[in-house]
Amino acid sequence: MMESDFVDNSKNSPLSKDDIALIALTNLSVREKHHLRMLAHCLQCFKSMSQNKPKGCLPRKEDWLEWCLKNPAMQKDDEFVQIMFEQFSGAAIQLERLSNDLQISPLDLTLRDLIDAYKG
Repeated sequence: MMESDFVDNSKNSPLSKDDIALIALTNLSVREKHHLRMLAHCLQCFKSMSQNKPKGCLPRKEDWLEWCLKNPAMQKDDEFVQIMFEQFSGAAIQLERLSNDLQISPLDLTLRDLIDAYKG
């Protein structure tokens, strides 16, 4: 694939170009950066799911499903929804653990918190 063939999916991403650039600037390994992007992506999805709900706790799995089914890119792709659920499940555990360590609610975590946790 040539660089000119690259498709810019940033408009569909919950992470901003600045967020992605900040992750890229870390001294983490390629694998750690990928994991960090996935975790940050899940966190932003959880925040999106919780926009009209009280802040603090991560959304419930019922909210995950509702959010996925409202997303046009996932409406007809059950396999992708299943993969997203697996990602959300793993991320939820990690985000809960980190928020407990920092003594803040999971939805109050920031990308900087995630980066600092990796560097720590």
